[in-house]
Formats: sequence, structure tokens, C-alpha cells
Amino acid sequence: MSDIAGELGMEKGPAHRVLAQLVEQGWVEQDEATSHYRLTLKLALLGQRYLDGIGLPELVQPIIEGVASVSHELVRLTVVCERGLAWLASAQGAAPGLMYSPAMDQPINLYTTANGKAWLASMPDELAVEIAIRDGLGKDQGVGKGPRAINTVERLLSELAATRIRGYGLVVEEAEAGVWAIAVPVKMIPSGTVVGTMSIAGPVLRMHPDRYGDLYALLEDAANKLGTVWPRQSSAQV
Repeated sequence: MSDIAGELGMEKGPAHRVLAQLVEQGWVEQDEATSHYRLTLKLALLGQRYLDGIGLPELVQPIIEGVASVSHELVRLTVVCERGLAWLASAQGAAPGLMYSPAMDQPINLYTTANGKAWLASMPDELAVEIAIRDGLGKDQGVGKGPRAINTVERLLSELAATRIRGYGLVVEEAEAGVWAIAVPVKMIPSGTVVGTMSIAGPVLRMHPDRYGDLYALLEDAANKLGTVWPRQSSAQV
């Protein structure tokens, strides 16, 4: 409770009353052994019902599975959520063995991931830098930072410029050791509004620059399909 109160800038008394109400309504539960609070599945189920209601999972899953089957790598889709990205769907195309299969509940570091770079490159530099600094750019520690992570504004701006020129975000061991990825933005058609990103990722042992062109073309084609079928109401409400 102390951590929650501190994060929200509240006194412990009001924070306790809010938490007690959330527990009563089923949004939060308290561990009897540790007294720690955690979210229940109610919020996740509410979000899932919303996505099911607009038909998004059924629309996107066949498209990303098609990309996974051709690329033989992990394909993931994000959705723009407030001032960040959230994982929405994934499909695994790699054969058992040397397979990259991260958890889908991890936060997305926007300046060390291909998905993040693809999204940041779609906006003005000033806003991209502001978001990246908020995400931890320039700090020694942080979630989702690999051995080759960008750590300065200058490097970020250079990378965003390169991303815009080539059309896709690229990382090699920037988010985590041993992993590479490329990603493109998903834009609503015909408005051009960026609603998410789509990436292909895998072990660096399979990372060859001569694959970039084919994988980029594969992602672009899939992103165009997604932009065509993406529910119009979801772009304003997700």
C-alpha cells in the first residue's frame, strides 16, 4: 500500500480507502500472506471483451500467422495505447529448437525495440524524444535494455532518421542480448493514422542483412492488409 500511495502521490489513509473499494468491487485482491495488492483478471477480461466486441483478434490473427509461416520467425503485433504501445497478438513461425518466444505481458521499451522505433519514427522528433526520455532514455538502468541499447538523444534522432529512410525499425541486441527484430507501422487506410506496429524477431544467429528486404516486403504487405481491415472505432478507443 505504501508503494501505491507513493506512486499516486496520496496519503496512506485515502490510498487505503481506494484500495478497499477496488477490492470490494473485484478489481484488486490482497495477498493474505504478504498484504501486497495485485490486479485481478477482471480488468484483463474487460479488455478482452472489448477486443472481441470489435472483432479485432479474428481479423488480425490470420494475417500475422501468414507472416510467421513465411518468415519462420516470431511475429508480433502491437496497438497504440495512450502514449505507448501494448502487445496485441503474436504468431510463432520458428521450428522447435532455436526459438525466440518472449512473454507477451512485458512492457515495450520504445527506443530499444523495433516496434518502438517504427512508432517513434512516425511522429515529430520533439515528441519522439519526449516519449523516449519518459521511457528511460539516458538512464543507466531500465526495463528492456540490451547490450547495444541507444543511450543518447543524438543516437535516437540518427536512428529515427534512418528508420524513416528505409521504412522499418531495426534492432540488433538493443532490447535484449541475442535477439534481432524489424518492424513497420500499421496505418489505417485511407487516413494514414498509425494504430500499431508489426514486427518479425528471432535469434541473432539467423540475422542476415540480406534477409531485411524480403522481411520488410512481407511486413509491408501484411501491414497494408491490417490497415484495410482494422476496425475504425478501435483507432479512437483502444
